[in-house]
Amino acid sequence: MIAVKVRITAIVVVGLALVGMLSWVAGSWPADQTRATVDHCYVTHDRLEAMHSRCVGNWTRGGRGQQGPIHGVDVQESWKIIDDEPSSAYEWEVAVPASARQPRVLADTRQAWTLSPRALPWGLVPAGLVALLAALAWLITATVRAPRPAPNAPAESAATPA
Repeated sequence: MIAVKVRITAIVVVGLALVGMLSWVAGSWPADQTRATVDHCYVTHDRLEAMHSRCVGNWTRGGRGQQGPIHGVDVQESWKIIDDEPSSAYEWEVAVPASARQPRVLADTRQAWTLSPRALPWGLVPAGLVALLAALAWLITATVRAPRPAPNAPAESAATPA
């Protein structure tokens, strides 16, 4: 009976961890925002003339303002260059249009990722969620299939018949 109680407690703990992770990642904790504000985007071109971009901005997590890189912003070549002269890193700042200024993001306290195929942590977040779901499913299955002692079952004696 104790083993079943331990398993049920484990199910509750894993379930709460799963719900907590989902709500934190989705920005639905109290005082969180599900959107970030893209403040600046910079573009550069490699030797093959392929455009690369990086964006920085701010968002709120745990009631505190955070700032840092925002990965996965879909910077378009049509965005206007603010200054014709590149920075020392050979980057040009581009004007972020209003339509791209506040994307939905998954964020922590150091960086944010837009909900787009260009953002990279899609391997990390789902892996954690899948692990928690697998643990939850295993715990539920183990609890349901756990053998239960019959009520009023006689206790086994320590003596063995000869």
